[in-house]
Amino acid sequence: QGAPSRGRRPSRTQPLSGTPQRRALEAMEAIPDAVEILGEDDAGAAEALAGFEGAVGDVDEEEVAQLEAQLAASPCADEDGGDEDAGEGVEPLDEALAASPADDEEEPDTDEEHLQGVEVEAHLKDAVEGSLRLKRLLSRDDDDDARGKPAAKKLKVDPEDAPRKARVRQLLLKWGLGGDLVSKHVLDTCNMEELETLHKSGYMPDLSGYHKTPAELLAKYCAEQRERKLPGGSACDSLSAFKFRWKLDLKLDKVLRALCHKDLRYILNNYDGAKAMEECVKEAAAEDGEFDNTTATAVPDGPGVQTLGRFNRLELIDPLADAAVFGDANLTFSIQLARHRKALGHVGRVVATTFEELPTLRERYAEVDESIKVLEEHFAEVYHGVDCTRIAIDPRFKGMEGKLGAVYYNFPHSGA
Repeated sequence: QGAPSRGRRPSRTQPLSGTPQRRALEAMEAIPDAVEILGEDDAGAAEALAGFEGAVGDVDEEEVAQLEAQLAASPCADEDGGDEDAGEGVEPLDEALAASPADDEEEPDTDEEHLQGVEVEAHLKDAVEGSLRLKRLLSRDDDDDARGKPAAKKLKVDPEDAPRKARVRQLLLKWGLGGDLVSKHVLDTCNMEELETLHKSGYMPDLSGYHKTPAELLAKYCAEQRERKLPGGSACDSLSAFKFRWKLDLKLDKVLRALCHKDLRYILNNYDGAKAMEECVKEAAAEDGEFDNTTATAVPDGPGVQTLGRFNRLELIDPLADAAVFGDANLTFSIQLARHRKALGHVGRVVATTFEELPTLRERYAEVDESIKVLEEHFAEVYHGVDCTRIAIDPRFKGMEGKLGAVYYNFPHSGA
C-alpha cells in the first residue's frame, strides 16, 4: 500500500489490510469511535467492544505496542504537524509492513481475471463477453483523450471541397449576395464545373426583380445550363438517352429502334463501348430469352422502345384492370381512351356505355356505327341504355366487382 500521505493520519474509512498487525491497529483505532457512537452506557457497547477484541485475535501485544510507539513518534501522528522530516517517521513503519508476510493476494487488473473461476450461465456468456469488449473499447478511447491524441472518429473533410466553397463565396460576394442563404444553397448544389461556367459566363441575377427573387432566378439559370447538356427534342425515351450517352449516329439509332424488347434490353445492359454495335446486336439475337417471372424477361418479342417505355413509366392505373366509360354519347371519348391504353401497353379491356339506346344514337350521331366498329377492333365492349346509378343491379355488370381499375363519368350536357 505504501506510506501514508505526508502530514495526514491514515483514514479510518479506508481499512489497512494485508497483515495481522495492520488489522489489529485498524480494530484498535475503531474502538473509540464505536464507544462514542453507541455510548458508554449502551447495552450494545459491550458487544461492539467484544467484537473488536475478537478482531484483534491472537496478535502479540508487545508487537502491537511497538507499532503504536512507531506511529506516535512519526510526525504524521499529529494532524497539524508540518512536512519537515515526515518521511523519516514513515520509513520504519514501511519496513515493518514490508517484512511481514502478505496474507492477501494482489487484486486482479483486468475483468477477465475477475471472472476467472466464476461460473456464468451459458445463455449469458455472450452478453458478458460483449459488455467486457465494449468496456475495453470505451476505456481505450478515454486513454487516447487523456494522452491528447485525436478522437478515433472525426468529421472527414474533403480536400477537393475547399476550392468549390471558395468559388461559392466569391460568386456571392461578386453579386452582392453574401448574406443570402437561399442563393448559397443553390450554389452548394452545383458542382465545380457548373460553378466555373457561372464564373466565366459573367451571369448575374437581377437583384431588383419584382416577380422572382435572386435565388429563384439563379436556380432557373442553373437548371437551364444542365438542360443544355441533355439530348435535344421534347420527348426523350430510353434509346434517345442511350444514343446521347454513347454518341451514336442516326444509322445505329434506326437499327436499335427496330430491335425487339429482349435484344434492346440486352444491349442497354451490356454495351460498354469496347465492341462494335453490330457485334452486340448479333450477341443479343443469340441470347436465350427464357421467361423467369420478372419484368425484364416479359414480352421478349414486343417492340423494344415501346416495351421499355411501358416498364419505365409510373403507372397510376392498373394496366391489367378494365376501364369503364359511363355517359358517353357518340363514343369518341371511348375511342380515344382505347387508343391511349393500347399505346401505353395496357391489356385491360374498355367497357364503353351510353345512356341512350342505339336507335336514338343513330338519329343523333350518323357516325355512331363507325365508332362502334373502331371500338370492337380494339377489343372493347359497347353497352347501350346504361344508367350509371343502377349498375349494381344491371345484369351486364354482374361479376365485375373489383375488376375496374378506372371509371370515367361523362357529365351530361344540356342538349346544345
